[in-house]
Amino acid sequence: MNIGSVIRKYRKEAGLTQEEMANRLGVTAPAVNKWENGNSNPDIELLAPIARLLRISLDTLMSFREGLTLSEIGDIVRQIDSMFETEEFEKVYEWALGRIKEYPNCNMLIWQIAVMLDARRTTGACTEPEKYDTQINLWYETALEDENEEIKHYAADSLFGFYLRKKEYAKAEEYLRYFSDHDPRKKLYLGRLYEEQGKTKEAYEILETALFCEHQTLISTYLSLIRLAMEEEDIEKAYILTEKMGVIAGTFAPGQHKDCSFPADTAGAENRVEGIYRAVEQILQTINGSYDFQKSEIFHHMKFCNPECSYAQDAETAVLHLAGRIGAGSWWIENKKKGLV
Repeated sequence: MNIGSVIRKYRKEAGLTQEEMANRLGVTAPAVNKWENGNSNPDIELLAPIARLLRISLDTLMSFREGLTLSEIGDIVRQIDSMFETEEFEKVYEWALGRIKEYPNCNMLIWQIAVMLDARRTTGACTEPEKYDTQINLWYETALEDENEEIKHYAADSLFGFYLRKKEYAKAEEYLRYFSDHDPRKKLYLGRLYEEQGKTKEAYEILETALFCEHQTLISTYLSLIRLAMEEEDIEKAYILTEKMGVIAGTFAPGQHKDCSFPADTAGAENRVEGIYRAVEQILQTINGSYDFQKSEIFHHMKFCNPECSYAQDAETAVLHLAGRIGAGSWWIENKKKGLV
């Protein structure tokens, strides 16, 4: 909302006509009309009297406190994208700058506009891309100060890319502190940073570590989904999930999961339950230590503190827990005690 719209809104709420407002401010009624229609703005010395007359703060008058919904931000972003189809970069930039001046506290809008202009200027849409470095960087830094962690991470991500392109590697690395050590993007970005600097060994190591951690997360997630399916006695879903988990596990430990697949002619709920438990046990036991990851070419550069350490510390306990969640697993528990499975 621009200042003219604000004046119109609060003038009407105050029960004033344009002429009455003009008389109290010592201006003409046509001047007030021009403000409200966006044809001109009040002189700076009139801002405080207008705010007092309308009984609002200067922040409200200038829309400093006004935010935008995600839908409204989306509309502005789409408009900018559409303008790039017919207008020169400079004209789109000026229009976007006007939106930021209109909503100076909407950091999500500021970040999205900065990203759009940054991308366009680096893909040939701008004849002098470096001319906009300072302003775009300033917008990213503005968004970085937002209280919303999501916006802050978006801005840190953009600033990392900004300085990586500039080959200012030390500066780029500074923004990785905004990412948790458990965020896979941090390892990915460190890998890119090392690669750009020619540190091939370090890049391999950090990227292999990221791959290994995501492998662990995927297997753990599949195991939880299988457990949920078994609790609901959805044997078919658990069966499919276990097959998929075996494929993922086999990708990281090739040749170690050939016995985890199900017989093609397996039929019936009981046989499928047996197959599920056997496959889950084999996968977990394989990952938990029977296969030495240090021998894998996938993790050739990765340093293992303890190759036997895994997120599945006790495969048998995990599978027994899975089996014990429903009565259909009772046969498996008994056979396990007898050493038959």
